[in-house]
Amino acid sequence: MKTLRVVTLALCFGLLLTSEQNALAGVMPERTRLIFTEGQSQRSLMLANTNSYPVVVQTWIDNGEGDRAPENAVAPMIVLPSVFRLQPGALQGLRIIYNGEPMPKDRESVFWLNLYEIPPTKADTADTSQVAVAMNTQMKIFYRPRVLPSLPEHIADKLTFLLEKQDSKWVLVCRNGSPYHASFSSLQVVAATSKYPVAKTVDMMTPPLSEKRYDLDLSAAMGSEATQVNYTLIDDNGHYADGKATLLRH
Repeated sequence: MKTLRVVTLALCFGLLLTSEQNALAGVMPERTRLIFTEGQSQRSLMLANTNSYPVVVQTWIDNGEGDRAPENAVAPMIVLPSVFRLQPGALQGLRIIYNGEPMPKDRESVFWLNLYEIPPTKADTADTSQVAVAMNTQMKIFYRPRVLPSLPEHIADKLTFLLEKQDSKWVLVCRNGSPYHASFSSLQVVAATSKYPVAKTVDMMTPPLSEKRYDLDLSAAMGSEATQVNYTLIDDNGHYADGKATLLRH
């Protein structure tokens, strides 16, 4: 069985799904992320099975390690139900419950909801030539303190970028001075008339009040000519916002 880590963007719950998304995951959440505001003890989330066959779904929450078994996951939240069967086209409601564990007050925290879908055996499907694989869709859950010094819409104002050479390669350093996670859909460095994208990773997110390094395929010559960073941020509702910033030097 093959497990993929996917953060899906549902445009219109259960309806407007691209062929690429259908190839990646069949169990789709109604939104791209879930936000707990300080004082909330639980949130709800609807799922839809867009597969043409029934699946068994196992759910759990972790810190994004990706290599821990559900029974070994450690997080201040639980999800119910933890295991259920979902017929094709059917909906299922989840409850995510926060246990009240103390969280940082000066920044938001992030956890990951895992939606592990297990397909039926080939003999149980209508099309015996169909190959179905088990997949794990991961969705971000943010815990957000009620009082923070800025709004999430102003994340871009607190981002700075610089180019740094490590051994024989260049890395793009993103410094996030906001109390929110900066979730990127894309990052690219502009040098002369060319654009050099950051290597894609499973988690293109810079933590709050911190920095993160992103690998670049950039030659020494182009590194000296790089002047700008183009980026696309993902907001609380899963919408994209393009931006650009002057590239600083180390």
